[in-house]
Amino acid sequence: MRIFSDIKFSSFRRAGLSKDDRREILEDLFIFGKEKQSPYLYRMAFLLAISTVIASSGLLSDSVAVVIGAMLVAPMMGPVMAAAAAISLGWPNRFYQAIFLTSAMAVSAVLISAIFAWLSPDMIRIPEQVMARTVPTFFDLVIALAAGSGGAFTMTRKESSAIPGVAMAVALLPPLASTGILWVMMEYALAIKAFVLFFTNFAAMVLAGALTFQFVGVSPKRARGKSARFSRNNLLAFALLVVGISVPLYFYSNEVWYDGAYQAHQSKELQVWLKKNKLSITEVTIDEEKQLLVLRLTGPNPPLNVETLHAEIDKRRRSKYGITSPFKIHVIWAQTEQFSWPPEEGVHAAKVPLKTRLLSNLHFNKWFWLGTQYADGDWLRPNPKNGYFIKIVDKHSVELWSHCAHGIGSYELVHEEMNVTFDIVVNEACDTYELDQRYIADLNQVVNLLVEGEHLSLRLNNNDGVMHFEIAN
Repeated sequence: MRIFSDIKFSSFRRAGLSKDDRREILEDLFIFGKEKQSPYLYRMAFLLAISTVIASSGLLSDSVAVVIGAMLVAPMMGPVMAAAAAISLGWPNRFYQAIFLTSAMAVSAVLISAIFAWLSPDMIRIPEQVMARTVPTFFDLVIALAAGSGGAFTMTRKESSAIPGVAMAVALLPPLASTGILWVMMEYALAIKAFVLFFTNFAAMVLAGALTFQFVGVSPKRARGKSARFSRNNLLAFALLVVGISVPLYFYSNEVWYDGAYQAHQSKELQVWLKKNKLSITEVTIDEEKQLLVLRLTGPNPPLNVETLHAEIDKRRRSKYGITSPFKIHVIWAQTEQFSWPPEEGVHAAKVPLKTRLLSNLHFNKWFWLGTQYADGDWLRPNPKNGYFIKIVDKHSVELWSHCAHGIGSYELVHEEMNVTFDIVVNEACDTYELDQRYIADLNQVVNLLVEGEHLSLRLNNNDGVMHFEIAN
């Protein structure tokens, strides 16, 4: 295998860059002659306005395809590559012209998108495509470096057709359009983050493009000595700029990658607790400053024993990380129902009336009251040594026991809706008088029941809370 044996690294470095090739590359990158400047600027202005309108429309309508189309129309790759080439060639005037043109285009894109967003109907929420441009990460910097190098290389190879792919990869215009949209929506912090994404892409592309142009030999060897100082200083400045961006970007990326959802998924204590309570997480927020864990949960029943979860997480924090500071857990729960068809019991079981199946589960069992969890998260629990029970006696009667009272009440059951009525007087001299009164009052507020194995849940009126029972041994 001697196919590549005669090819040297230095020949690859200068491949295809004859005097004529270099002239063509420079004519693509720069405008020579005053008579060509006006048509070039008009063309750039028109394409910028059109692509910004397309990008803004795609961002506001949450259309990925439209945003991609705007990337292909946007003319911003040219000035950025021109700035990179000017550094490599050591042309200060061309460099400053390219930087000025890029800055003017960036400001214009922000203004056009802001005007477009201002004229558009008011948005209830920020579109996802806009929000996606407000989370600059370390990967965006890596992509911009690769895209800058790829863009510079493809401009030195006429046989290459990768420029559209590079333009799509680095996406200079959508962050600018997002900046204008967010500014109109008065989301100034998010607007700054979107602009940071653009600036990250721009700085990384210029640095990588300049190094690539140097590598492939765009600058003639005899001219490098004259411009070495300018090229070296600007390469160093952009290298320091990229490094300065990369450090905070890396730490911010860790916050994005290892966010609350990731930490929740990695928490064994939380996952065990969720499985036990048959709950699913829809959103997790960790406020380090307030030491607050906010869980948005969905499930058929409200979460039980949040204090147990708190104790397990606190134990983990102390043993593994040595963290002893107090923290709070705030739970937001929404009820969801799950069903399937055909039912698991089979077709014959489906023909049995729902009321009959519920009564068969409730009958002959004495249900022990575990406690009541109210909508505000507070719990009311009895002393386990005291007997708080209910028992379905027949189709219309239910028996109640509390520490200081005992009696028979009535109930009505329609599908899973239940109404309970107890007219029982509690002795005021009883040491658990208030607890017994609340227990009976809550039972009189029951509107719905759910039986799962040995667990019975009675939901109170107006979603005020849920009473929890289990079969007494």
